[in-house]
Amino acid sequence: MKSLVYKIFGKESISIFPNPTTKGKVVNLMVNSKGNYYVELINDKSVLLHTQQIHINNKEEINLFNIPSNIREGNYFIKVINKLNNKEFIKTIKVQ
Repeated sequence: MKSLVYKIFGKESISIFPNPTTKGKVVNLMVNSKGNYYVELINDKSVLLHTQQIHINNKEEINLFNIPSNIREGNYFIKVINKLNNKEFIKTIKVQ
């Protein structure tokens, strides 16, 4: 289904799981386009809390993103930025 959406709309998309997650753990991150990306964890006040770089070799690849153990429980944003064209994709994640 995700590939069908990509073909119809021509957009990159991201998937994050598990969601909700636990602080101090890792989440699985899938991006449906090859390339180099920055991944950022941002709070509700737009403060950058953690950043990580990933490289996607194929769209079925799962990358791990670390959720810091020193953050509070609540809702956060994971922003994925394509380093080639600076396109941004944002998903909300709940941290328990």
